Amino acid sequence: MPVTDTTPEAERILTEIYRHMSPGKKWLLAGEAYRTARVLHAAGVRLRNPEATPRQVLEDWIHRVLGFPQVQVTGDPAVDQAPLNLGIAREVIRVFVRLNVPYALGGSLASSIHGVPRQTQDSDISVEPFLDKLQPFLESFGTGYYISAEAIEDAHRRRASFNIIDFNTGLKADIFVCPDAGFERTALSRRQPVALADLPAEPLDVFRPEDVVLFKLRWYRLGNEVSDRQWADILGVLKAQTGRLDEAHLDHWAHVLGVSDLLARARQEIASP
Repeated sequence: MPVTDTTPEAERILTEIYRHMSPGKKWLLAGEAYRTARVLHAAGVRLRNPEATPRQVLEDWIHRVLGFPQVQVTGDPAVDQAPLNLGIAREVIRVFVRLNVPYALGGSLASSIHGVPRQTQDSDISVEPFLDKLQPFLESFGTGYYISAEAIEDAHRRRASFNIIDFNTGLKADIFVCPDAGFERTALSRRQPVALADLPAEPLDVFRPEDVVLFKLRWYRLGNEVSDRQWADILGVLKAQTGRLDEAHLDHWAHVLGVSDLLARARQEIASP
């Protein structure tokens, strides 16, 4: 059975949104996904090197991400533009911030910051339980969003996920309710603020690279180890963060999560010429 973080009701709504969406709008959304990848990549470069210039950021994108090390960048690159995808994630995150609910951005948005960016439509956000703030949370979203009180309550009971969908764009935020203890709780406590180019004065809390790798190793295993995208995300973070990772943290939680063999395999792959 495939692993999914989207409820059947949310899947039905997404299908209807995309079924009625014009080809032109889908094309624009694809462009926004590309811009999102560029913004996340720039944030990752500057996280590793705060003094990086716009030209150095663009060179890293062309040389490391696109795989054209021979291309030389000339002129002054344009300033990063704010992508729609991050705007949707920010809308949800702003609600958590206003309600004082601790959160961390994870998934492929986080791996795009810490590793090799890829175009993605969804946002994964982990949060502490907040049922005591359920009503103001629901009231923070208008009629333009799909959001279910029942799904939120169920996610709290099972310490699972629920979905928020923008009816206009079909963009989705997957919200994971953190368990009371264990790896997820530790990872949430280790989150770090990251400034992105769309709103540098409004940094986002993001999982640290070690925890992004661990989350993705677990998802890769739960998905029967067939997702090339998950594996590429794992390798991308390990490569980009070589020499910067807390290896003891990785080893400890990989053992606890039962993915030590996958971590060893990933390390071996990035060490191979």
